Amino acid sequence: MAAKPEELIGDEDEEYDEYEEEYEEEYEDEPEEEEDANAAANQPAAVQAALAASPALQQQKQQQQLDDQEDLAADEDEDEDTEEEEEETEDEEVAQDWSALRLLPEADQLLDLFGHLREEGRKQITVLLLGKSGTGKSSTVNSMLGEKVAAVSAFKLQPDTESSSTYLRQVTLGDPELDGFKVKIIDTYGLEDPEAGDTVNYTALQRIAEDIKGVPIDVVLYVDRLDLYRVEPLDKRIMQSLSETFGRRIWEKTLLVLSHGNLPMPPPGTTFETFSDRRIALLRGAVRGLFFKPALPAQLVENSEACKVDAERCRILPDGSRWLVDLWGAAADMALTGKPYQWRKGLGRNPNRSFKWLIPLLAYGQVKNWCVCYVLCQFDGIQLF
Repeated sequence: MAAKPEELIGDEDEEYDEYEEEYEEEYEDEPEEEEDANAAANQPAAVQAALAASPALQQQKQQQQLDDQEDLAADEDEDEDTEEEEEETEDEEVAQDWSALRLLPEADQLLDLFGHLREEGRKQITVLLLGKSGTGKSSTVNSMLGEKVAAVSAFKLQPDTESSSTYLRQVTLGDPELDGFKVKIIDTYGLEDPEAGDTVNYTALQRIAEDIKGVPIDVVLYVDRLDLYRVEPLDKRIMQSLSETFGRRIWEKTLLVLSHGNLPMPPPGTTFETFSDRRIALLRGAVRGLFFKPALPAQLVENSEACKVDAERCRILPDGSRWLVDLWGAAADMALTGKPYQWRKGLGRNPNRSFKWLIPLLAYGQVKNWCVCYVLCQFDGIQLF
């Protein structure tokens, strides 16, 4: 499926003036969006105290705390079953020899990362990729494994009976300290449904949930593009749907991965670093809320064959960083942070419950309005009854 048409960063000379005007117009409004997303963090203590006293925010905070407690309780109840299922899964799955690892210029650095995971008692790292079509999920899978295992197409249509593909590889280099370490990558199809008018594909979400049921996920890669101006309404709906389907805890194990990182010409008035930081901030703001602020580390990637390389043939970004090493390093750090994410039925949040906290607030407002009306009418000598 094709991603919804977006304004992309062009480098054609004949369109430069028009591009610069569009950039200036759109970026005039974006600081306001970013300020709104981070307003709570920058407000004085007195203002935050006033907000905390608001009945609406108190009800919302209580609802979110209740959701968090339910998620934690579900995790605690399932720990023992999780360990048993992990052992059964490891016995059933057969990993292929990761022969392509030897051919990667970054192989030595990646082996150091995997060796560190082994030292921490990890036998496997499991990675789940999520995002819209055309953002570079499958290309990122191929880059991470060093082999073309996932079909890449900007117009990939989702089969009726399939929603994800799993690739399991095992290190076999003759090194007893590393041999047997497994890498499991789960690639998923796009989360939008352009045939229904660019809406969220809820069927795909449910199928993905069933595919990963009982599978401990060490890190989630939410893939989007770097070379876009803003977060579209569809992107926000997809992020909200992920929270409702998988529970908000999934964002605590998520890395933001921005493809097309080889930005040839940043917009006028920006640098590669400033534009990247701004794009990352907008995506984080779309996920975070007033009382929910996951870390959401971000990594840039460039999967095209035109990606620049350094003297050792390692692929690099415009700032000179080796993005494949950085991506695997961030994934390893996330894997060692907290418990793996695991989806089970009932873990996601029921969207019908999202606004139940408004019921007592509306009742309070209605009673308050009646009281004010009664006082005013008594003051004017008007009989209500």
